[in-house]
Amino acid sequence: MPPNLDIYGLTKHRDIETINRFIARHVDRTASEDREGEELMMRPLDMSNDTNTFLSADWEPALTLTNSIQRGLDYPRRSFSIYLTAPQGTEISALLHFTADEQLVLGLSIDDEEALPENEEFAKSLLMVLREEFGCHLGLITFENPPPSSEAEFRAEAGKPLTAFFCDFTQDPV
Repeated sequence: MPPNLDIYGLTKHRDIETINRFIARHVDRTASEDREGEELMMRPLDMSNDTNTFLSADWEPALTLTNSIQRGLDYPRRSFSIYLTAPQGTEISALLHFTADEQLVLGLSIDDEEALPENEEFAKSLLMVLREEFGCHLGLITFENPPPSSEAEFRAEAGKPLTAFFCDFTQDPV
């Protein structure tokens, strides 16, 4: 797998309508539906932000994309990621990440193997699409980094070395 730029938009719209619109635009739903043999790695409900997620995770069978999405919408709210299959002919992969603070990260990932400046510009344009189409209030572009699991974690990524771009759309001009 080549190095990627990961583009994350954080939205308060953790609902089926937003998820379905995102999937319709960026995902091959049919290819992503069967999750047999996969598990959801969920952050425990009582976990602090500085605990090792992998070692303390709760695991559940993913079953299907529909089931996994419903799990992310159910109460109590759980934090986990679903990596999705891109539509045939596109190089942009996608993910959904349900956060610990009842929000949703919409993620896209593009190849950055040659580290070309135009890759970062393209990533920024994709981030603006997430902002405009899905009401994202924070934006983040990182190099090969998993999505943050809360708004506080999202904001903490702003100054880290693997962060290429961070934007608070409620304050920063675009």
